Amino acid sequence: MKFLADRTVGKLAKKLRLLGLDVADWREGKLLQAAEKAKAEERILLTRSRRIKEEEIGIQIFMVDANDPRQQAREVLTKLGVKPKPEEYFSRCLRCNEELWAIAKEEAQGGVPDFIYRLYDSFHRCPRCRRIYWPGSHLERMKKDLIKTLPGSKDEPGLAEAETPIL
Repeated sequence: MKFLADRTVGKLAKKLRLLGLDVADWREGKLLQAAEKAKAEERILLTRSRRIKEEEIGIQIFMVDANDPRQQAREVLTKLGVKPKPEEYFSRCLRCNEELWAIAKEEAQGGVPDFIYRLYDSFHRCPRCRRIYWPGSHLERMKKDLIKTLPGSKDEPGLAEAETPIL
Protein backbone atom coordinates (compact mmCIF):
# COMPACT_ATOMS: atom_id res chain seq x y z
CA MET A 1 0.00 0.00 0.00
CA LYS A 2 1.42 3.37 -1.06
CA PHE A 3 0.37 6.78 0.22
CA LEU A 4 0.60 10.45 -0.69
CA ALA A 5 0.40 12.79 2.30
CA ASP A 6 -0.64 16.36 1.67
CA ARG A 7 0.70 19.25 3.76
CA THR A 8 -2.11 18.88 6.32
CA VAL A 9 -0.56 15.59 7.52
CA GLY A 10 3.18 16.14 7.06
CA LYS A 11 4.16 14.73 10.47
CA LEU A 12 2.00 11.68 9.82
CA ALA A 13 4.08 10.94 6.72
CA LYS A 14 7.23 10.79 8.84
CA LYS A 15 5.61 8.46 11.40
CA LEU A 16 4.50 6.07 8.66
CA ARG A 17 7.96 6.16 7.03
CA LEU A 18 9.52 5.15 10.35
CA LEU A 19 7.35 2.04 10.07
CA GLY A 20 8.76 1.37 6.60
CA LEU A 21 5.67 2.47 4.64
CA ASP A 22 5.93 4.21 1.26
CA VAL A 23 4.58 7.73 1.90
CA ALA A 24 5.33 10.46 -0.61
CA ASP A 25 4.83 14.14 0.27
CA TRP A 26 2.74 16.75 -1.47
CA ARG A 27 3.72 20.25 -0.38
CA GLU A 28 3.11 22.37 -3.45
CA GLY A 29 0.03 23.28 -5.43
CA LYS A 30 -3.61 22.62 -4.78
CA LEU A 31 -5.31 19.59 -3.29
CA LEU A 32 -6.74 18.58 -6.68
CA GLN A 33 -3.18 18.41 -8.04
CA ALA A 34 -2.21 16.18 -5.11
CA ALA A 35 -5.14 13.93 -5.96
CA GLU A 36 -4.02 13.74 -9.59
CA LYS A 37 -0.50 12.77 -8.50
CA ALA A 38 -1.91 10.13 -6.11
CA LYS A 39 -3.98 8.72 -8.97
CA ALA A 40 -1.03 8.68 -11.39
CA GLU A 41 1.17 6.88 -8.83
CA GLU A 42 -1.60 4.58 -7.55
CA ARG A 43 -1.38 5.98 -4.03
CA ILE A 44 -3.98 6.59 -1.34
CA LEU A 45 -4.26 10.30 -0.60
CA LEU A 46 -3.92 11.11 3.11
CA THR A 47 -5.41 14.46 4.11
CA ARG A 48 -7.32 16.32 6.80
CA SER A 49 -9.02 18.49 4.18
CA ARG A 50 -12.70 17.88 3.54
CA ARG A 51 -12.73 19.87 0.29
CA ILE A 52 -12.39 16.87 -2.01
CA LYS A 53 -14.44 13.72 -2.51
CA GLU A 54 -13.31 10.27 -3.71
CA GLU A 55 -16.17 10.03 -6.17
CA GLU A 56 -15.18 13.27 -7.87
CA ILE A 57 -11.68 12.15 -8.79
CA GLY A 58 -11.74 8.36 -8.77
CA ILE A 59 -9.05 7.66 -6.17
CA GLN A 60 -9.05 6.41 -2.63
CA ILE A 61 -8.81 9.23 -0.12
CA PHE A 62 -8.31 8.70 3.57
CA MET A 63 -9.63 11.61 5.60
CA VAL A 64 -7.60 11.77 8.81
CA ASP A 65 -9.58 12.88 11.85
CA ALA A 66 -6.99 12.96 14.63
CA ASN A 67 -4.79 15.98 15.37
CA ASP A 68 -1.82 14.23 16.98
CA PRO A 69 0.55 12.55 14.47
CA ARG A 70 0.82 9.41 16.63
CA GLN A 71 -2.97 9.11 16.76
CA GLN A 72 -3.16 9.86 13.04
CA ALA A 73 -0.78 6.98 12.29
CA ARG A 74 -2.78 4.64 14.52
CA GLU A 75 -5.96 5.75 12.74
CA VAL A 76 -4.51 5.02 9.28
CA LEU A 77 -3.09 1.65 10.33
CA THR A 78 -6.29 0.54 12.05
CA LYS A 79 -8.90 1.76 9.57
CA LEU A 80 -6.98 0.62 6.49
CA GLY A 81 -5.83 -2.65 8.07
CA VAL A 82 -2.15 -1.92 7.45
CA LYS A 83 0.25 -4.23 9.31
CA PRO A 84 3.78 -2.79 9.17
CA LYS A 85 6.52 -5.41 9.02
CA PRO A 86 9.10 -5.08 11.83
CA GLU A 87 11.92 -5.93 9.43
CA GLU A 88 11.02 -2.80 7.44
CA TYR A 89 11.01 -0.35 10.37
CA PHE A 90 13.57 2.43 9.90
CA SER A 91 14.19 1.44 6.27
CA ARG A 92 13.16 4.69 4.54
CA CYS A 93 14.59 8.17 4.38
CA LEU A 94 12.53 10.41 6.63
CA ARG A 95 12.95 13.31 4.18
CA CYS A 96 12.70 11.70 0.74
CA ASN A 97 10.81 8.46 1.36
CA GLU A 98 13.45 6.50 -0.57
CA GLU A 99 14.56 3.08 0.65
CA LEU A 100 17.91 3.40 2.41
CA TRP A 101 21.01 1.57 1.18
CA ALA A 102 23.58 0.00 3.45
CA ILE A 103 27.00 1.54 2.91
CA ALA A 104 30.49 0.61 4.02
CA LYS A 105 31.71 2.52 7.05
CA GLU A 106 34.39 4.16 4.92
CA GLU A 107 31.72 5.73 2.71
CA ALA A 108 30.29 7.54 5.74
CA GLN A 109 33.60 9.19 6.61
CA GLY A 110 33.36 12.94 6.10
CA GLY A 111 29.56 12.70 5.87
CA VAL A 112 29.02 12.25 9.61
CA PRO A 113 30.69 13.88 12.62
CA ASP A 114 34.05 12.30 13.50
CA PHE A 115 32.84 10.98 16.87
CA ILE A 116 29.87 9.26 15.15
CA TYR A 117 32.23 7.69 12.64
CA ARG A 118 34.39 6.33 15.47
CA LEU A 119 31.42 5.07 17.56
CA TYR A 120 29.38 3.24 14.91
CA ASP A 121 30.06 0.61 12.29
CA SER A 122 26.66 0.45 10.58
CA PHE A 123 25.61 3.22 8.18
CA HIS A 124 22.89 3.67 5.57
CA ARG A 125 22.41 6.36 2.94
CA CYS A 126 19.46 7.76 1.07
CA PRO A 127 20.12 7.39 -2.66
CA ARG A 128 18.22 10.61 -3.43
CA CYS A 129 19.21 13.23 -0.83
CA ARG A 130 22.41 11.44 0.26
CA ARG A 131 21.55 11.81 3.97
CA ILE A 132 23.39 9.27 6.13
CA TYR A 133 21.72 7.32 8.94
CA TRP A 134 23.25 5.34 11.81
CA PRO A 135 21.89 3.54 14.91
CA GLY A 136 22.51 6.42 17.31
CA SER A 137 21.30 6.99 20.84
CA HIS A 138 18.00 8.34 19.51
CA LEU A 139 17.04 4.90 18.15
CA GLU A 140 15.69 3.64 21.49
CA ARG A 141 13.60 6.79 21.91
CA MET A 142 12.21 6.37 18.40
CA LYS A 143 11.39 2.70 19.06
CA LYS A 144 9.47 3.65 22.21
CA ASP A 145 7.54 6.26 20.26
CA LEU A 146 6.69 3.71 17.57
CA ILE A 147 5.47 1.26 20.20
CA LYS A 148 3.02 3.93 21.34
CA THR A 149 1.98 4.51 17.73
CA LEU A 150 1.12 0.93 16.84
CA PRO A 151 -2.48 -0.16 17.39
CA GLY A 152 -2.61 -2.67 20.24
CA SER A 153 1.08 -2.06 20.77
CA LYS A 154 1.28 -4.35 23.80
CA ASP A 155 0.33 -7.20 21.48
CA GLU A 156 2.48 -6.16 18.54
CA PRO A 157 5.45 -8.52 18.18
CA GLY A 158 8.80 -7.60 16.93
CA LEU A 159 9.50 -3.95 17.62
CA ALA A 160 11.91 -4.44 20.51
CA GLU A 161 13.54 -7.38 18.79
CA ALA A 162 13.36 -5.98 15.27
CA GLU A 163 16.54 -5.78 13.26
CA THR A 164 17.09 -2.04 13.28
CA PRO A 165 20.61 -1.46 12.05
CA ILE A 166 19.96 2.13 11.09
CA LEU A 167 18.84 5.39 12.63
